[in-house]
Amino acid sequence: MSMQGPRTAEWFERARANLVNGVSSGFRYLGDEDTLVIDRGQGGYVWDMDGNRYIDLQCAWGPIILGHADPFVTEAVVTAAREGTTFAMTQRREVEAAEAVLKAIKWADRIRFTNTGTEATMHAIRLARGWGGRDLIVKFEGHYHGAHDYVLFTTAGAPPAHLGSRLRPIPYQVSSGIPDAIRSFVRTLPFNDIEALQDLFDDHGHEIAAVIVEPACGNAFGILPESGFLEAIRRLCSEYEAVMILDEVKTGFRFGIGGGAETFGVTPDIATYAKSLGNGFPVAAIALGADMVEGWQLGGIAQAGTFSGNGVASAAAIATLDRLTTTDAYDRIEKVGRALMEGIQRILVEYGVEGQVLGHPSMFGIFFGDGRPTEYRDLAGHDARLYTAMVDGMIRRGVMPCIDGREPWFTCASHTMEDVAVILEAMSDALVEALARAGSLPSHLDEAE
Repeated sequence: MSMQGPRTAEWFERARANLVNGVSSGFRYLGDEDTLVIDRGQGGYVWDMDGNRYIDLQCAWGPIILGHADPFVTEAVVTAAREGTTFAMTQRREVEAAEAVLKAIKWADRIRFTNTGTEATMHAIRLARGWGGRDLIVKFEGHYHGAHDYVLFTTAGAPPAHLGSRLRPIPYQVSSGIPDAIRSFVRTLPFNDIEALQDLFDDHGHEIAAVIVEPACGNAFGILPESGFLEAIRRLCSEYEAVMILDEVKTGFRFGIGGGAETFGVTPDIATYAKSLGNGFPVAAIALGADMVEGWQLGGIAQAGTFSGNGVASAAAIATLDRLTTTDAYDRIEKVGRALMEGIQRILVEYGVEGQVLGHPSMFGIFFGDGRPTEYRDLAGHDARLYTAMVDGMIRRGVMPCIDGREPWFTCASHTMEDVAVILEAMSDALVEALARAGSLPSHLDEAE
């Protein structure tokens, strides 16, 4: 049965006639019958072209932190647009936005703006290589750092069975079109494995330009770092004069105003931000510790962007950070997210489903399987069929997480405790339905039916 109503199907046909597969990002395509077309969003909800309302637990894969069409952010953007948006020079709002970002994250000395997370991590890696005169980049299995060539290895789309031995992981290329030679400059490791990290630095520490890491696995159920793991990265990077890049594209301004760096008490050399920085507007930033500033200050390491720091993006960042720091937004996100995580875990126990709720109240995932995963390889035991069937049922009941279980559920400041009740009821009903279809409904529920 198609997810699309008649008007949504009609609009998707129009999309397919003009956009490749009807989308502008490959991740949005869910098939010709299940790819939705959204009409509008408001607060914690979105509506499709047939007028069906959904509680939005995708939040645009993380950017929506206050709620869709937040009036304060919208007004700031409208005002900025009236005064001109892009110049060949630094502009007032860009300066104000930079001041706001640095005040929020505290540890950094300078920043530069760009437009997307992909651009931010691309420039961060180039800066690290140029600064240290080294080539090797270390990333962790299941982590996604954007769509440029050097990071499209062993992302959350990689088959766990094809990653090789834990002692010598194989960087799994997840896209065609990347030159074979690039693989030789990338090393992949299991997340949360301090011993494997230490061994790699012992063998190649003086060749490593940078370690890039998400504070939490933003495309792998929101798995959090084990105690001491991020600290080990910091220690080894300092010892071997490599650059620690903290990819906060998803966690930045979502886990709290100071992001993952503040949450986990680690200070990187470079950090990248996007998504929640603009509450849905395209704005990103690269933050530098004092030692890294010279890399761009002296010239010779390229970084540029026509639209970087534009007026609309800067206004959105200023307004978003203002709302996050002067309202109870984080308290609301914590309350709703915590209630959902605890409620979901109760449902799993009640229905006898092996599983764990992982992550942070603002960004968490549901693993259907035995044990508690601590890294990407553990996800091989996830029951994707049951999870997908459950989410399919939830969407039909007006609640919309991502259909891909690896992508976390996101909460925003506009979600309410009333939404929590609706979400948990929809999940409960959808899970019972999915278990019944799979012939694995617990006997006490089967009798109740």
